[in-house]
Amino acid sequence: MPGRRFNFYSLFFAVAALFFGVQAFHAQTEKRPAFASDEILVKFAHPVENEAVRQLNRRSGANVAETLGDIGWARLKLKPGTSVEDSVRTYSRSVHVVAAQPNFYYYPQLIPNDPLFSHSGLYGLTKISAPAAWDLTTGSSSVVVANIDTGMRLTHEDLAANIWVNPGEIPGNGVDDDGNGFVDDVNGWDFFFDDNDPSDEHGHGTHVGGTIGAVGNNAIGIVGVNWNLKIIPIKIYNSTGTGTTSAMLINAYNYVRLLKLRGVNIRVTNNSYGGCDEACGYDQATKEAIDAMGDADILNVFAAGNSGTNNDGIPFFPASYDSASILAVGGSDQDDNRRYNYGANSVDLAAPGSLIYSTVHTTNSSYGTKSGTSMSTPHVAGAAALLAAFDPSLSALSLKATLMKTVDQFPAFTGFNRAGGRLNVSRALNEPVVCTFEPSSTEIVAPTKGGWFEISVSAPQFCDYSVRSGANWVHIASESTGSGKSTVKFRVGVNRTISRSAVVKIGSGTFTVAQRRGK
Repeated sequence: MPGRRFNFYSLFFAVAALFFGVQAFHAQTEKRPAFASDEILVKFAHPVENEAVRQLNRRSGANVAETLGDIGWARLKLKPGTSVEDSVRTYSRSVHVVAAQPNFYYYPQLIPNDPLFSHSGLYGLTKISAPAAWDLTTGSSSVVVANIDTGMRLTHEDLAANIWVNPGEIPGNGVDDDGNGFVDDVNGWDFFFDDNDPSDEHGHGTHVGGTIGAVGNNAIGIVGVNWNLKIIPIKIYNSTGTGTTSAMLINAYNYVRLLKLRGVNIRVTNNSYGGCDEACGYDQATKEAIDAMGDADILNVFAAGNSGTNNDGIPFFPASYDSASILAVGGSDQDDNRRYNYGANSVDLAAPGSLIYSTVHTTNSSYGTKSGTSMSTPHVAGAAALLAAFDPSLSALSLKATLMKTVDQFPAFTGFNRAGGRLNVSRALNEPVVCTFEPSSTEIVAPTKGGWFEISVSAPQFCDYSVRSGANWVHIASESTGSGKSTVKFRVGVNRTISRSAVVKIGSGTFTVAQRRGK
């Protein structure tokens, strides 16, 4: 029916205008048109030589430029000054027309000129559909990733331009110019030796950093998931890659959180470490420091481990902490087989980690291959940063949920990670999940004798959240972290004196518990 076709095309043009406007804003590149501005495609109910078709074209001021084979479609050249939208509407309403549409442009996927992009060890970028994502954005220098690792080679030819520089510090003057408690933290900090030089002595952090964000389209070496961003090297290891303590990690996490609260746009941390000797058991102090970063709206991406074991049964910390801001990453290979650690409840998704080619610290122009979930993790951290560049409004929890919801699902991962698949950054950019957390009630009124209560929470799938009580007389009885649609159970203590109230926080949502006499 003509009316329905009109509504469809009106909707198309509205969505297209919004999408391409957003694309131009986020990608910070010149806007590319969706379709030819002076042409449309029309499928007529009669041959183009039919008099009714000729009259319709004359009234519209359009000319048949070509017939498109024998399938009934023709390309029409429009009269100067005629809009594509008006012409599609006009032709769609005619009884002599079966269908009408714009003449869409099809753009090739954006491919960088980095000479090693075709190296077999960069297969991960193609597997996660990075080239398709780059059509929308190649990253943003306003987005910052903290790479918590062995440091990075700050002068590497493919990393130097994307290394964060502290605008508040004057290099080498021995003064804490920005007053953050760290003298000359120009590019980050070394928490192993407690100094301002986060240079890599081991090589692991430089390799990880290249996957996150080796400079793209600079005609040098490789390319990262992001062509353009800023990476803060946070060093927590010496040259042996061992010996990190809880205190070092906590200080590193606190530093990242401090920078975020002081205005540095840190959206993601990459944490390609875990297990002994970093975390041989449950470490409450370290977990609370991670949670504090999450409370500052930072997504914390952690490696799930390489032993091939089930993290549901044998936890691998820090990835296995029940923290809403942690995104635990398992591995995949060139054929999308499952690799390394897994867990239906404790590993969130997979990403390429076998035989990954990236920057190494030996010289300013060195590259090499490494394997493990340490290599999977920066694919995901890089994808989160790319998503944050494309849609800055997404919270850390929304970034996490989006990356999980948009995986490519394969039988190899069904039941072996929460999302059931492997990262797809292009789908993530095109299908964002906005996490909202809505309690079923804004207030619960409890009697003076207290008691047990529960409240349901409505949230999209994979939207994880923490539950925090604002008072010690409201005790959360359910798990401290929930996900999607679920129920929060809590107990209210006895109170036979004055009235009181407390706020319980569920992700970004809240509800009030009130206790007063007569109830």
